[in-house]
Amino acid sequence: MEIGSSLASEGLEIQLLMETLNEKSSIGLEMQIATESMVCGDSTNSPQKIFRRLKTKPRGLEEEAVVSPGSTSPKEITLEGLVWGGLPEELVDRILAWLPPICLFRLRGVCKRWHSIVNEHGFLKLLSQLPSHGPCFLMTQKNGETWQSAVYSYPMNAWHSLPLSFIPKKAHSVIASAGGLLCFAGLEGRHDELFVCNPFRKEWKRLPDMHHTRQLGFVNMFVDKKSRCFRIVTAGDCSYSGSNRIMPTEVYDSRSDSWSIFDSMPIGNLHSLKSAFCNGMLYCLTLSPCGLVAFDIDRGVWESVPVRMPRSLLDAFLVAGVGGESLLLVGRVGLYSVHQSMQLWKLDRKHMDWIEIGRMPHVMFKTLLKSSAESFQCFGHGNFITFSAQKQQRWLLYDASKKLWHWFSECPLPPLGSCKRIRGFFFEPRLDMIVPFP
Repeated sequence: MEIGSSLASEGLEIQLLMETLNEKSSIGLEMQIATESMVCGDSTNSPQKIFRRLKTKPRGLEEEAVVSPGSTSPKEITLEGLVWGGLPEELVDRILAWLPPICLFRLRGVCKRWHSIVNEHGFLKLLSQLPSHGPCFLMTQKNGETWQSAVYSYPMNAWHSLPLSFIPKKAHSVIASAGGLLCFAGLEGRHDELFVCNPFRKEWKRLPDMHHTRQLGFVNMFVDKKSRCFRIVTAGDCSYSGSNRIMPTEVYDSRSDSWSIFDSMPIGNLHSLKSAFCNGMLYCLTLSPCGLVAFDIDRGVWESVPVRMPRSLLDAFLVAGVGGESLLLVGRVGLYSVHQSMQLWKLDRKHMDWIEIGRMPHVMFKTLLKSSAESFQCFGHGNFITFSAQKQQRWLLYDASKKLWHWFSECPLPPLGSCKRIRGFFFEPRLDMIVPFP
């Protein structure tokens, strides 16, 4: 039933919305509605009720409920359909915009109006002006031709299924995530092609062919939040590992829907998961030799960063700090298993050195990695960094702002055997990132 067909139907939908708000407690809108009195229903048959205010707190905190005289508990409050059905449409839209994207995604099935609202220009503009819902982490794996994925919402402290059945079958792996978008690689003959999608909008786009066909060795994606455009950097060719084949770096720009070629080549072997965008530069760890390189995406030039890596560094990852203004290094150090530890450093650009800013508690480190030979993955953004071991489905989260380490619930994805592992990415759910692009 389309909203607006009757006041009764409007009231039912708005009541469903308000119940969702109370259940999820993840809204960042502060709103006060103060009235002298509100008459609910026929004044001859129904008593008047005076509502003092409705106020909600930032996302992740519990909201204050509507308070009426004689009520002792929010559960005893009745939200009359005629009252909520009479709210201005602009106010309803603003309430919907402050919902966590996961809740708004589910509420699209309530009526045609709510289903189509995510395509309205005014509503998308409102979404783009609101702060992020908060850190989320995406876990994916592919079983045959079936994608399995789940999103963990840190503010809601819950896992949510994320269907990816709309993705082309040839897409074999998720290789990058940024600004609510996912980048997939798909094998076409003997070379890779790229797809970009917004899983919450169920929209996808196949990118134009690169100038040089290759099996992608390195891929990363960056989204400019102001212009709402994105760029993808590709380098290397894993099908020619160990050879002297020279492959230029290529950069895709969504504004022109085309690839640009840069002759500059990275120094050393790169890994997509060991890179991060920071201050307009793409930083990458090199595996052989161990070091740090940076790609200036505007000039199209790779440069070696003259910083000495920490001693006895066994394995490491890069994470962009808060606002993309600082570069963090997360790594395992130590020569022997009894002396190994997980440490965090921040790049000091003035003195070109790594400054230690944190260390994983030894008890948690031994719980995460059962043996010194076990590998791990690490990903994050801003103040939040997630760790997982290759053979486990336990996930350890570090909140750098609060200096807190804690485990969160096991990933609901079923294990597929030792040869297949779950891939994790930092993910920012957004409904205002539209695919395909013009």
